[in-house]
Order: sequence, then structure tokens, then C-alpha cells
Amino acid sequence: MKRSLVRLLVRLLVRLLVIVVGLAIGAWAQCAKDNRAEKKGGILVADFTITGTQTLSATEIAEITGELTGSCFNDDSDEMGERVRALFQNRGYFKVDVKHVSLKADDPLGNPKQVTMEADVDEGPLFRLNQITFLENHAFTVEQLRATFPLKKGDVFSRGKVAAGIESVRNLYAKQGYLDMIPIPDTSFGAGADLNITVSEGTQYHMGKLEILADKSLADRLQLAWKLNAGAVYDMTYVDRYIEENHDLLPSGFSKERVKLAENCPDAVVDVRLTVEDKDAASRTPMKDVPCEKKQDHSK
Repeated sequence: MKRSLVRLLVRLLVRLLVIVVGLAIGAWAQCAKDNRAEKKGGILVADFTITGTQTLSATEIAEITGELTGSCFNDDSDEMGERVRALFQNRGYFKVDVKHVSLKADDPLGNPKQVTMEADVDEGPLFRLNQITFLENHAFTVEQLRATFPLKKGDVFSRGKVAAGIESVRNLYAKQGYLDMIPIPDTSFGAGADLNITVSEGTQYHMGKLEILADKSLADRLQLAWKLNAGAVYDMTYVDRYIEENHDLLPSGFSKERVKLAENCPDAVVDVRLTVEDKDAASRTPMKDVPCEKKQDHSK
């Protein structure tokens, strides 16, 4: 009798475990986008309500809530508040005040937990772009830098488009060897938004040594295919292009992680090491950057 009872309890426990695992897998599968740092936890936003706004239409609010609903995130109300803030700033409400965010779990044992999310938001005024000003730029003209930005005068001042424009400026400089360039944005708000970007250009790098670690026959072919000659202005995008153009020569699965760069700021060069096969890897000297701060003074 006792054995029968034990077997029955075991069967019930197994069935319960199967149900719990099934629910967890089902919840995970519902993540339209998974932004969790820890995939074994977090939340799934099943429903999202915004209150407190004064000027947004029901359609606009639905667009904002729809960007988070159905996706998974870390279980962190502060992080979710920042995500809500970013969604409003992408629509020009740069002074938005996300007063409070609450996360109410429908099933505390779920993995991820399905939650109902509520945010109390004062959107503030809508800002449009007045002008973009560049300062301390020398390598490129204001017109060249301005052309990289997706924002035009009078456009809604979108946080996402500002970030995309700054990244485009950074890429423009990187293609011309300014690998240490830092764009420093500063925004002022009045009747509209004025964006000032101070450009710290830094050193212009040139191509240094190319080292290809592979069988000699393959290394010679890869060396011949490398078109960025020593002394030429270093293009940060060239390695990606080289790998794409020579994928027939390179082994299957070869990635950019197998290409090491060493920036030598005092000499303004970039040395490149491309590793296909390295039999002497254990004894090989690692590549290291040489910052300008360590430049020796030979004048004394």
C-alpha cells in the first residue's frame, strides 16, 4: 500500500514538473525580442499602460506601448523607466519625465515572469531641430559632417537619429584614419533644439606592418590580396571589406575576431595580424596598443 502511494506521488510530481517546464518554455517562446542579460529570469511585458500624458493621441501611445509589449527584459523597473524615456525622446519629447514605473507579475513563478507594466509619464514639450553646429573640426568641412546626419532643420528632434548621426560622423573619421576621434555633443533647448558637436580629432593613423599567420602558400595569396599598402591612410572599415572580398581564400567561419590590430599612437601607425593558423601561438608576443602618453622624450 505504501509503495503504491509513493508511486502515485512520484507520478504526480513528474506531471507537475512537466507542466511547469512547459509553461516556462511557452513563456520564453513568446519573447518577440529578448533583451535579458540572464536568459533564465527576467520579465515578459504582457501588457503596457501609459498614464499622465497631455498631448499624445491614442494612436501615438499605442505605438509606444507596442514597442515594449511582447518582449523580454531584465526585471528592473529603473531600466524599464529608461527604455520608456528613450521611446519618448525618439519622438522629440526630450524633457520627458517618467515619474513612476510599476511591474505587476501575473505569474511570479514564470520564466520569464509575465508582467503588466504601468508608467506615469509627463511628456513635456515637443522639440524640433533648429541647427547643428560643429566645432574644432579640421579634417572635414562643416558641410561634409552635416551631410552625415539624418536630421534636417525642422525635423522632430529624435534621440535615435541624433545617435545615428554621431555614429556616422565617427565612421567618416574612422575611414580616414582618425581612430581616436571623439565627438562631444551638447544640446540646448529653447523654442527648438540646438545641437553643438565638438570634434576631438586626435591622431591620423596610417597602415603599418601586415603579418599573416598561415601556410606560406596561403599567406602569400592573402598578402597579395591585401590592398591597404604600408603608409596609406588606415581605413577602419577595410578589414571587414577584405574578409568579405576574400572569403574564398579564408577558411570557413573565419571572422574579424581572428584579426588583431595594434595602434601605435606615437608613430601614428596601425599594425595588423591576421591569423589563419599559428603553430607558434604559445611563444608569440601579443600585440599591444602604444598610447601617446607613453611616448619617450629623446630631446633631453
